[in-house]
Amino acid sequence: MQQTSDHRDFPSRRMRFAAGLFAVAAFGLMLAGCAGTSLDDVDNAQPTGSAFSQALYKDYAALAHGFSADDNSRYNDFWADPLGYMGLYFWQSSPNDMLRKAFADKALLAAQGGDVAPEPARDATSQAYRARLVQAIAAGSDRFPDDAARAQSNYDCWMLAAAVPSQAAASSQCQTAFNGSLAQLEAESRPVAPVTTVAPVAPPATTDFTVYFDFDSWSLSAEQLAVLQKVIDTARAGGQTRITVVGHTDTSGPAAYNQKLSVRRANVVVEALVDMGARRDAIHASGVGENDLAVQTPDGVREAKNRRAVIDLLP
Repeated sequence: MQQTSDHRDFPSRRMRFAAGLFAVAAFGLMLAGCAGTSLDDVDNAQPTGSAFSQALYKDYAALAHGFSADDNSRYNDFWADPLGYMGLYFWQSSPNDMLRKAFADKALLAAQGGDVAPEPARDATSQAYRARLVQAIAAGSDRFPDDAARAQSNYDCWMLAAAVPSQAAASSQCQTAFNGSLAQLEAESRPVAPVTTVAPVAPPATTDFTVYFDFDSWSLSAEQLAVLQKVIDTARAGGQTRITVVGHTDTSGPAAYNQKLSVRRANVVVEALVDMGARRDAIHASGVGENDLAVQTPDGVREAKNRRAVIDLLP
């Protein structure tokens, strides 16, 4: 849970600059056919290929437009991508411009029906998420192309924006969106159980629901996503029109960090509910950190029942 920062001196930046020359050369060979892709190229493309490729084109094009605004930090920001995807700091290009070009290249390749793989992972955590994403896409891209494309584009936005210090907020938003879209795709891609005839069941009377999270995580599992589907079904059956979501943590770790973690947990629940059909303006989300514990513990204690988000349905 401890957060660290890596401060490099100027000589080490020059060493990365030299090493980046080789990374950029390799990247240029890989995407030689797409180099210099402009937004006009993307907008004028005629998508071909599978439904998944066409959905990827649409999502990457939207990201390219999203990063097309001028960025005045071009002389203050430094690319910190250890994988060398972007590689060099270009004085003539702003970080926003580099991100725009990256997503424009991906959009054009997808429009041509090419195989666009998810970005390489940046660390062990993102490597685990990437493995889940690849498996979910293999299982669900044919049946759910839009949801599979949304999960991949959110992941790539998380990875690429994380390479730019000034885009930390955008990277975090993309990570939150990725968590919700991946859980949705995984839930949809599960094998369908045989249909059995059962007696009709009345909607549950409760209007309070709770989903739980792993330690230091705001990712929803398929099991927790099923709870959120019950929230939607109950609201539709009971006519409730408002939803409140409150994120919580246990007492392990600094209180300030836990406050931010609780907000992330609330936000990922909101994204999942919206994907399931809830109106965003009908949902109020907040986080209370390690306050209001379900199980009272001293400071510094990991307690699974405290790592949660509570959802209430209101008239």
